[in-house]
Amino acid sequence: MFLVYNSDILHESDFRLSINDRAFSYGDGIFETIRYESKRIWFWSDHFARLSVGMTALGLTPPENFTVDSLHQTLLRLVDANGLTNQPARIKLQVWRQAGGLYTPTTNNVNVLISARPGNPFSISEKDRAGIYDDFRLSHSPISACKTLNALPYILAGVYKEQHSLDDVLLLDTDGHMAECMASTLFWYTSQTLYTPSLRTGCINGIIRRRLLRLASAFDITVTEGLYKPEALQQAEAVFCANVMGIQWLNQVENCIINTSETAKEQLLPLLNQLHI
Repeated sequence: MFLVYNSDILHESDFRLSINDRAFSYGDGIFETIRYESKRIWFWSDHFARLSVGMTALGLTPPENFTVDSLHQTLLRLVDANGLTNQPARIKLQVWRQAGGLYTPTTNNVNVLISARPGNPFSISEKDRAGIYDDFRLSHSPISACKTLNALPYILAGVYKEQHSLDDVLLLDTDGHMAECMASTLFWYTSQTLYTPSLRTGCINGIIRRRLLRLASAFDITVTEGLYKPEALQQAEAVFCANVMGIQWLNQVENCIINTSETAKEQLLPLLNQLHI
C-alpha cells in the first residue's frame, strides 16, 4: 500500500522513522480516522475542524498549504493510488511534532502521515453485552475532545473488554459519569429526546456526535448533553454507540437489559440514515 508522508507518496515499505521521533517517544500529536465510501470522503469539514482545534491546543504549526481543500485532494489522490476508488476505505491522518528536545520541544513544526486501507461500508448493527471499564477514568482538559496519539485509556479499555468477553465498554469520568464507549460516542433515547454525555466528562468530540447534534432538530428530536450516571440508562427506550464507521444498538450494559423500543428505532432511523446516504 502507498502512503503520504509530508506531501510525498511513498510505498509503506519505504517509510522510516527515527528512534528520536516524537510520535514514538512521546505520543506528541493527534490523528483523525476518516471514512471513504461511495467515492466520497465523509464529513471532511468536521474532521478538518477538529484536527485544527487539536493542533492549536498542542501548539503545532501547520505546514504550508495545509488547508481543507488541499488536504482533501491529497486524500483522494492516496485513495486512487491504492486502488480503493470504487470501494469503502479507512483513511488515517496523523500529525505530530517534529523531532527535537525532550519534554520541552525545540520546534513546533509537524510531520504529516496519511494512510488508506480497505474498509467496510457504514453499517447499523447490534452489540449484545457492554460493560463498564472503571480502572482508568477520563477528565476534561484542553485536548480531551481530540484524538491524541496517546490512546492508553482506550487501549486499556480494549484489554478489559477482551478479558471479560464483552462486545464494548463504557468509560467514566473522574466523578463516575458516563463519558463514551471505547471507540465511539454514547447515546440514549427517551421520550423523543436524544441524550449524550457532555464534553466536560473528557469524552472525544466525535464526528458523528457533532453531526447528530446539528441535525436532530430537523427531525423533531431534542438533544440534551449533560452529566449522567450509568443508572440513567435504565429508563432508556434505546441505547446506541456511533462513530464514522457505523452505529451499534446496545442490548445490555452491565446488568441493565436494554429493551429497545421499535417505536424509538422508527423515530431515530430517519436521523441516523443521514449518516450514510
